[in-house]
Amino acid sequence: MHRLLKRGASACCVATLLAAPAVLAGFTTESAHCYKNADGSGRCQGSLLGFRNHAGANTQALFSRSSNAAPYFYAALTTGATTEYFSCTADAMTGAHWSKAMNHEGFFSIYWSAQGDCYSLFLINGSQYSNF
Repeated sequence: MHRLLKRGASACCVATLLAAPAVLAGFTTESAHCYKNADGSGRCQGSLLGFRNHAGANTQALFSRSSNAAPYFYAALTTGATTEYFSCTADAMTGAHWSKAMNHEGFFSIYWSAQGDCYSLFLINGSQYSNF
C-alpha cells in the first residue's frame, strides 16, 4: 500500500509540472496608456520605460517639480498621426509622494480630476521593470 501511495504521489507531481504554465523569468513590462474623459478628468498608466520606447514619435511622460511650483505630471501619447496631451498638478496629499514618482522605475498609474488636480498616484515596483 505504501508503494502505491508513493507512485501515485510521484505521478501526480509529474502531471502537475507538465501542466504548469511557462516561467516568465526575464519578462519585462513596457506599457504606455492614457485616456481623458469628456469632462477633462482622466488617467495615465504604464512605466517611464514604456513611454520612452513607445512607437509614437512624440510619446513621453514625466513627473516634474521645481522649487517655486507645485509638482506636475505631463504626458503626450501619439497614436497614428495624432498626439494627445495630458497633464495635472499634484494636490497636497499626492504631492507628498512626488519624489518617489520622480525616481520610480516601475509601473505607475496617476489619476486627475476635471480641474486638472492629480489626486491619486499608484507606484508598483517589480522585477519585470528592472531594465529601465
